[in-house]
Amino acid sequence: MYTRILAAIDGSDRADRVIRAVTDLARLTGAAVHVLHAEESEAVYDQVVALEDDATARAVVDQALAPLRAAGIEADGEVVNVLHEGVPDAVLDRARAMKADLIVLGPRHHGRLGALLGGSVSHEVGLHTPTSLLLVL
Repeated sequence: MYTRILAAIDGSDRADRVIRAVTDLARLTGAAVHVLHAEESEAVYDQVVALEDDATARAVVDQALAPLRAAGIEADGEVVNVLHEGVPDAVLDRARAMKADLIVLGPRHHGRLGALLGGSVSHEVGLHTPTSLLLVL
């Protein structure tokens, strides 16, 4: 069924639910899991401002990998540095590069105004995904 699962996480409480779902799916299917976390930045005038530091971003990935590996699942992970609006492209690019069978992610809650102005990562990934998508609420 699935052989390669991409789990895109943001470090929120929803990320824990994503990892639990991915763990169950990988156990059932024998899939390998790749955890992706975007270390986001914002362009402010002529400067790029990091919204998270490198150590925190790496800790998010390491925390997600621990239960996967403890369950005997083949898992690796990475942090990618992107501008906030580039997160969907980073997820889609990684899914294509690794030939993922499934992308699993949680929704980001922007509220109505945020959704109107910028959409959400899950919405953009859903519109352009090359593969199946599981949204964990």
